[in-house]
Amino acid sequence: MISRISIRAFALATLTLTALPLSASPLYDTFGPLDATWGGTGIPNGEVAISDQWSNGSTLITIAMSATQRYSNPALTNDGAGTYFAQAGSNFGGMGESIYEGALWNFNFYIDIDSPTETIADYDITLFYDFDPAFDNGPVGLGTVNLTAGLGAITHFEDSQNLMFGSFATAVPGVVSPPGGAFDPNALGEYNFAISVSQGGWGVENVRMDVQVVPVPAAVWLFGSALAGLGWMRRRQVI
Repeated sequence: MISRISIRAFALATLTLTALPLSASPLYDTFGPLDATWGGTGIPNGEVAISDQWSNGSTLITIAMSATQRYSNPALTNDGAGTYFAQAGSNFGGMGESIYEGALWNFNFYIDIDSPTETIADYDITLFYDFDPAFDNGPVGLGTVNLTAGLGAITHFEDSQNLMFGSFATAVPGVVSPPGGAFDPNALGEYNFAISVSQGGWGVENVRMDVQVVPVPAAVWLFGSALAGLGWMRRRQVI
């Protein structure tokens, strides 16, 4: 894995024609807590990949990403360095909290333009996302959302989304360009995510993270199986 250094030096030295992240490896300035709600309530915000950069002398741009459990599904773990670990599967929120089926985990993203004059509309901001569980995809093969076109002249936006939602599989000209194939919530592997900010062709800042969908640990599976067995025996005794 490459060293997780800021993209700032590269941005200052190189003219970038597109807003592509450089690779699939996690990238951030700090990893830790962020004052974010992700557009909901009770969504963890203590372990977040965060990048920030001053632009044009007076604008502080902060972009961040994380992955968390969806509703009451099992909590994700992480390596403290931008890679999160989730379980495979899908449901309606664990305890049936949603009418929409989704993977057991969500990805979260955050954008803040702290400026007296500038907004998101003054930058080219792109969200990258993945349907292919092969490791280290990107930037080629990732889907994109043109957040600038989708959000316009606002200064702050944060959200929590799920790859099973149809909006990420449906093309919207000028806004959403889905990746090839279809997302399978039961597939084990790695999914790559990024936000890239540029202005006038110059790279400003990037943040990247990975979500690895891994098998349920054997001990957890055995414990769950034992509980299920006890429940079955109890039902037999009642009957």
